[in-house]
Amino acid sequence: LGWEMPTSYFQSFPAIFVVLLAPVMNLMWEGLGRLGCEPSSPMKQAIGLALLSLGYLFIAQGVKDVEPGMKVSMWWLTGLYFIHTLGELSLSPIGLSLVSKLSPKHLASLMMGVWFLSSAVSNMLAGQLSTLYPDGSPKSLLGFSINSLEDFFMVFVLMSGIAAIALACISPVLNMMMREREK
Repeated sequence: LGWEMPTSYFQSFPAIFVVLLAPVMNLMWEGLGRLGCEPSSPMKQAIGLALLSLGYLFIAQGVKDVEPGMKVSMWWLTGLYFIHTLGELSLSPIGLSLVSKLSPKHLASLMMGVWFLSSAVSNMLAGQLSTLYPDGSPKSLLGFSINSLEDFFMVFVLMSGIAAIALACISPVLNMMMREREK
């Protein structure tokens, strides 16, 4: 409609989505629990990682054949934030709950610190991965050539997708270990 949204407005989208979607996710997990088909905590985290991968796949499609620096519709970024917020609501509170639930009492504070430290380390790694942004010079990661924005986002699709599959595969073992810990 002839109006260009300032980039800074997008920073509020994730917070708005968290406020709006947290009660919905809570009701969904409770409803699945009443039906006897609520996923285990590790599987919820795998779902969160899969949603992260899906969000990056969504934005990769939005920037397909777009040169760096070109503008695309705001709906691509809004969709990314929406999908990633669903993933975060499946991952973050579950992980924090597991840390407090499964940590030995005398190490609970330390383990909470490690949980938050992992966020700091992952932010540092994200900064390192941002150097792969295509700027005209050849870039690659583990033999994967990054020549376009689509290639750049596909790196994140693959990383989070592989992590989701790995966590889903070891979920039964983690569930067994958690049951033994609770005894």
